[in-house]
Parts: sequence; structure tokens; C-alpha cells
Amino acid sequence: MDDYKDIIDFLKPRRDIKASEELHNKVRKAFEKNRRQKKAARWLLGGISLGAVAAVLLLVLIPSGLSAKEVLSEAINALVNTENVEMVVDIRTRPVENFRYINVDDDFISHHVYTVSTDSLLCWRVDKGERTAVGNSKNIYTWIPSLNLGWHINDDDNENILGYLANFLTPRKILEEELENCQNNKNGEYKVEKKGKDIILTVHSSPQGNFDNPYMLNSSIAESETIRRYVIDSDSKRLKSATVNVIADNREIEVLKVSSIDYDSQRKDICKIIPDIRFVELVKQPDGLTSLSAEEAASTILNAFADWNDSILTKVFIPEVSEAAYRERFQGSTLISVGRSFKSGNNNSTFVPYSLKLKDGTTQRHNIALQKTEYGGWIVVGGL
Repeated sequence: MDDYKDIIDFLKPRRDIKASEELHNKVRKAFEKNRRQKKAARWLLGGISLGAVAAVLLLVLIPSGLSAKEVLSEAINALVNTENVEMVVDIRTRPVENFRYINVDDDFISHHVYTVSTDSLLCWRVDKGERTAVGNSKNIYTWIPSLNLGWHINDDDNENILGYLANFLTPRKILEEELENCQNNKNGEYKVEKKGKDIILTVHSSPQGNFDNPYMLNSSIAESETIRRYVIDSDSKRLKSATVNVIADNREIEVLKVSSIDYDSQRKDICKIIPDIRFVELVKQPDGLTSLSAEEAASTILNAFADWNDSILTKVFIPEVSEAAYRERFQGSTLISVGRSFKSGNNNSTFVPYSLKLKDGTTQRHNIALQKTEYGGWIVVGGL
């Protein structure tokens, strides 16, 4: 009932609209039918006059009435000439984890997002302290300072690196993505309301992917049931703030919030690369392990950690990455067991449970994430 009240307040006409007698009769009949079918409609008869209801119905049903598409279009147009933007986006995640990862139990980590647009070229930078990425239309560099290691990709697929955060490279990009989803009826229920001088757009979406095994559920925004809220200034039509809540355990948990937006940022050096970082050129994938099941591939890889068998490990890892990220922790470990493989989520990874006794005597239990290359070989993409 409160939701309907907000909509009615928002759609209240600026001038008096007189309903015809014919419309009065049609509305009465509709109310009588609806009352028999749904008790929740009773507030209409007792709460507002029939003429006001007719006005509301006119505004709702006529295409010129307020809609999510129109709100988004106006907000996008308001940002046409916006070139330099700086945002702070707080996300529940871990400092070194990839930009896609979220966890409802983690603390918020601030991500500083900078963009500069010149001559149709977008340069951007996302920095969360222990992982940074910069890019333009041709190249993406991402690095982890603590490992003194980075990756260079000749690619303009920002989502491949940033996941859902790619939508936040500019306020315009956020709104364009939502408008495309709204126009194509993609996985979302849209609602518009007004509170004071704010227009609030709310989007409710289901998780994307296969969750017969729920392992990857709520591990990223795309793989979660979410409620996204955008606050737009009703005068300037500019985006003021945004939040993403995940529905978990029958409650909303805020996992992302845009805490500030500066539309007049003057930073010009956002694509500066740290000179001391050793960058690996990600030109092609490793060959992978062929003619093996996922369980056999996992066993082969994890057993290779014992004596750090390069003839195996170079087929499933980029050597510079395995040396910097994994060798110190896993060399000398002993495989205890592997379990049955499974799928979960919206990507093409296959997960294999394992138990590994590390050289310090502790046991690590996790799910190694494998993917097949275009040539059919298994490589490691996570889970260590």
C-alpha cells in the first residue's frame, strides 16, 4: 500500500483533470471486478476520489506518463557533455581479490574510479589499494602492488576485468546499461518514484546462471538476486548516488554504494602506470591439459605442486603468475583428495573440490576452478 501511495503522489497531475461520465462508469466496473478478485485493491475506493483515480489511470496508461525508460533517457542526456568524473564506490569484497568478487560477509572496500573522456576516447582508472586497473579503448593494465606483478591485455572488454564494476566507469555508462536492459526486458523489474527533489529508480533482478549447486551464488553482483537503486536529481537529471543490495537469507544486504560523484574532476594522469611493476603480456592462454576429465586434471595439477613440476604447471598457468602468486605457498604440498566436479554460476568454469596438505602442516580445502581453452585443454582460473 505504501508503494502505491508514493506512486500516486508522484503522478499527481499539475492541473485538474475531469473524468467523463463514460470513464467514470468504466472505472467503477473495473473496481468492482478487481475487488472481487483481489482484496488488496480496496484502498482505491476508500482512499481517493474517483476523479483522482481517473487522473492517475490516465497518466499511467498514456505513453507520455513517467516511465523508467524516460527517466533513464533524460538522465543519460543530462550527462552528454560530462568529460571528467571521479567516483568513490564502496564494495563488500577483499583488497587483493579480482574486481568481480563480492561477499556479503566482507567489509566495504573503497574503489576510487576516475574517467576522462576526450574526442570519444575514454580513459579510466579503478584503484582499491591492493589492486589497480587502468584502460582505454585499446589496452588494459591491471596489477597487484604487493606482488610487484601486473597484466597487460590488448582488449577493450572492460567487463572482462571489472565485472559489474565496468558499469560504473561513468555515471552515463551505468544508466545506459540499465536503459538497454529495460528496453530489451532483460532480467529486471523497474519502478520509479519521487521523494522530494529526488527521482528514485529501483530495479529488482534475479541471479544469472545455473545454481543447482549454489557455490557461486552471491559471489558476484551478476550472480546474485539484487535490488539496485539510483537516485537522480529531478532538476538537473544527474545521477546523485546508487546502491546495490543482495537478497540473501530473506533480507537485503547492501554490497555496493556510490558514496560520492564529482562531475568536475580535474585529474589528468589517471592512466599513469607504476614503473616498478613487472607486467606480463597476456597474448595467449597456456595450452592446457588435454584428454583428461576435470577430476583427473585437478589431481594432475595439484600433485605437481609437490616438486613444482614445470612441465605440467606451465600448461595450466602463465609462468610469471604461478611464480609470483602460488609457488611460495604451494610448493612442497601434498594432495589428500579431490571430489566430484560441478558447475555453478554464469561462467564456463568447472569446479573440483580438493584437500591439500601444505608444507607448514595446515590443510587447505577449496574448489579449484578450471576452464577449457579453445583447443580443449584444462587451465586454472581460480580456487587456490
